[in-house]
Amino acid sequence: MYIPRRHLLKILVIMIALIVSAILAISYLPDIRPTWIATYWEPEFDYLPDYARGPQIGAASALLLEATTGTVLYAKNEHVRRPPASTTKILTALMALEDGNLRDIVSISQRASSVRGSSAHISSKQRIPLGELLYGLLLPSGNDAAVAIAEHLAGTEAAFMGKMNTRARELGALNTHFTNPHGLDSPDHYSTAFDLAMITRVALLYPKFAEAVGQTQHNADYDGSRWSWYNTNRLLFSFEGAEGVKTGTTSGAGHCLVAAASRDGRQLISVVLASPSRWHESANLLEYGFKEFHLLPLAEKGQALASVNVQGGLYQEVTALAGSTLHKVVRNPDIDDIRSHMIIEKTTAPIHRGQKIGEVRYTLRDELIGQIPLVAANNVPRPTIFHRLFYGIINLFRASPKEYNPQEIA
Repeated sequence: MYIPRRHLLKILVIMIALIVSAILAISYLPDIRPTWIATYWEPEFDYLPDYARGPQIGAASALLLEATTGTVLYAKNEHVRRPPASTTKILTALMALEDGNLRDIVSISQRASSVRGSSAHISSKQRIPLGELLYGLLLPSGNDAAVAIAEHLAGTEAAFMGKMNTRARELGALNTHFTNPHGLDSPDHYSTAFDLAMITRVALLYPKFAEAVGQTQHNADYDGSRWSWYNTNRLLFSFEGAEGVKTGTTSGAGHCLVAAASRDGRQLISVVLASPSRWHESANLLEYGFKEFHLLPLAEKGQALASVNVQGGLYQEVTALAGSTLHKVVRNPDIDDIRSHMIIEKTTAPIHRGQKIGEVRYTLRDELIGQIPLVAANNVPRPTIFHRLFYGIINLFRASPKEYNPQEIA
């Protein structure tokens, strides 16, 4: 069978185009790589340069933290070890959420029911779901509930304390050591304003914890027993946006309060230890944080930030994406003084999707306040012999004279 020469050329072009298309399709396949997710918390935090500036606070130790970024807005003696009283129970609750099943039924021991101090009014041999007992721990600050949780999770209170102190270190609370799960004064039982803020920041990530510490009252009814628990945190009734978290009072610790509040998408955490007026001072710290600071979303991971010219590639440009999210807290007067500076490091092919091709640096009055990597949105391969052949043939046909067709003559 005779095939005209021009048809042979068309068939060749089609075959080359199919080969090139297959190569390009392979180059665009997504990277299939295992994603490793850390099972522990990596504490990230930052201090504002003038963090000691703020309201007058009479507490022995205090701290104000912006929860999203972990930025310390104000601090006073924040690393000094002090008795934490019942703010200890924040970590006890976190352990219950991480190590326990809230549907488990906890049998109350004689030892738990007889512990002194603030009480959830649970009795020996009563049975109560762990999820309900969590409210008895956090609202009325039940020392009996704390011991019952410890025994349920680890068998004995002593065994639980080993796990609790290990978890504290994992959370970045390096100046914390607990000898009991409730916070009654003990010579070797201590924490700091900084450590309590770090622990609370993680605990608030758990919806069940946030729900519990934000409630003013909770009623429980199980196995013929009934409880009504009321929250000891007065700030829930008096401060706009208050969300918790935990009171603490002993003769050694004085009056303590870890508080949290949210407004306009910002969450702040305050800590006051040995405070002469914990409600007033906590409210002052939180109000100071909301009025004086702004949370700026400088970059969101995956956000397109620029189009970068590429040399020697199959394509002439690639979109540069933000490789990570960056939010920064600044004082309100400083918002207009923030500048971004883009630095492109990779402009020649090949470029792989997700590859770092530069970075963006953010400055405040010429001081670096943060930086993020720029990554390529897609692959930019070098042209192969197939690409060159294909485009060479295309250009040849584009440049060839038009075939004679007598019907086109007028």
